[in-house]
Amino acid sequence: MFRQIASLTLTAGLLAGFGTAETRAAAKTAELPQVLGLVATKLPVPLDCADGACSGFFSAFCLQEQRPKPSEGHVYDAAGQGDITMVVAKNDGSIAEFSAAGLLHFESTGAYTSVRISMDAARLASLDAASVSLRVPRRVSLLPRAEPSIAARPSAKDLEAANGEQRVLAEGYFENGSPRADAGAMMSRLINLLPAGGYAAQPLRDGVWGKAASPTSLKAFSPAGIEKAREAYDRCKAYGDQGYKVRLRGCLENSHDELMKILNDKYWDGSAGF
Repeated sequence: MFRQIASLTLTAGLLAGFGTAETRAAAKTAELPQVLGLVATKLPVPLDCADGACSGFFSAFCLQEQRPKPSEGHVYDAAGQGDITMVVAKNDGSIAEFSAAGLLHFESTGAYTSVRISMDAARLASLDAASVSLRVPRRVSLLPRAEPSIAARPSAKDLEAANGEQRVLAEGYFENGSPRADAGAMMSRLINLLPAGGYAAQPLRDGVWGKAASPTSLKAFSPAGIEKAREAYDRCKAYGDQGYKVRLRGCLENSHDELMKILNDKYWDGSAGF
């Protein structure tokens, strides 16, 4: 009798322990920010190299509506089926392409609509690089790290979000060539041509549209998308021209985020069955 009671007590204790461990694991996962998807780029995105690092602004979207949004600087790891390509323009005029796997650092800008991708500039020294760009293919996702220095240890649910049908469905919203999708891509190009932490002088504010709207860009994006991006640029530029203390890049980032949130809302509504 006593053995049966002891056995039942031990079993109950073990089950309670397992339940507690599972609860702790679930709670820890719930504290992590959203799994993100990277928007595929139609054209390589140039990185700005300064102070030993090369970095750029890239459009993203949220794959998990119920999880908290990432705070600024939250570190992510690449996942999914795509492999980001590093496009290096060398000083002799030649172009070389390499897999960027293991070379990139991903962190949130403070929203689920964009991320900052960077790499150590010292890695380019042996390549005789004049400039470097990144090409993001379809189906690249980002998994949040629990700690900045430790690689992500994703749950099964996070892996499903990063790799499953829900991720494939996102292509129809963010990479379908719609006016909003193309406007977001064009705004991203504008943002990357402006200083990340400084003031854009009048000549740069006036000339940045011409640089972004190159013949290649005009072919890659729909006229309606380009027009929508131009409207955002004209509005943001006017604030600076009129003396308002608004940075052109900051204004464009806000416009980009608002547009991407609209697309994300449509995506969440369309993926409600997952």
